[in-house]
Amino acid sequence: MTCLNGRWLWLSMVLMLGCGGGSQAAAPAASTANEEVKGRTASGPAGPVSKHGSGSVHAVIGAGGGTLELSEGPRVVIPAGAVEGGQDFVLKVAPKTTAFLNKESERPLGPTFSFSPPLSAPIEVSFPLSSLPAGWGEPSIGYEIEAGGEVSYGEDSTRTKWQYERANLSGGRVTAKLSEATGLRLQFVLTNLEAQ
Repeated sequence: MTCLNGRWLWLSMVLMLGCGGGSQAAAPAASTANEEVKGRTASGPAGPVSKHGSGSVHAVIGAGGGTLELSEGPRVVIPAGAVEGGQDFVLKVAPKTTAFLNKESERPLGPTFSFSPPLSAPIEVSFPLSSLPAGWGEPSIGYEIEAGGEVSYGEDSTRTKWQYERANLSGGRVTAKLSEATGLRLQFVLTNLEAQ
């Protein structure tokens, strides 16, 4: 009788596996797990994100906001609530500009950099600076915006101009708060008070 019971048990297991009974139990759990992962990716990280790199750094930032920083000095802070869902942002050293070398009263501070894509929300941008050099006044940040109008130097070119915002020196960093990010280049600038 024991041998017969063992055969019935074995036969029951074979029939159950053959009909898909074993695999059906595992399928819903796998499906639920995939949906949860997709949901986290679609909504982005809930908490703050902090990434550091050299030359270029990127991160997916969500409702918790975050900080991107380059070893070359620039740092961008996106406050919590500024981003809906999850979005991939890039902070990188950008091609230099000569826009701030045309006057004796201005001097660029640190590298030219960019933060993209454009963001219609406030950001805080900063650069390390322990003190202002002698003869130089309050720092500013220049940020590039599209100027519009006809471009004569190539189809793929965009005509831009630089706007300025005041920056403050505090805690070993020069910091500026911008109402939005244009996705174009940024440059901290010092003003020479003696040359004005």
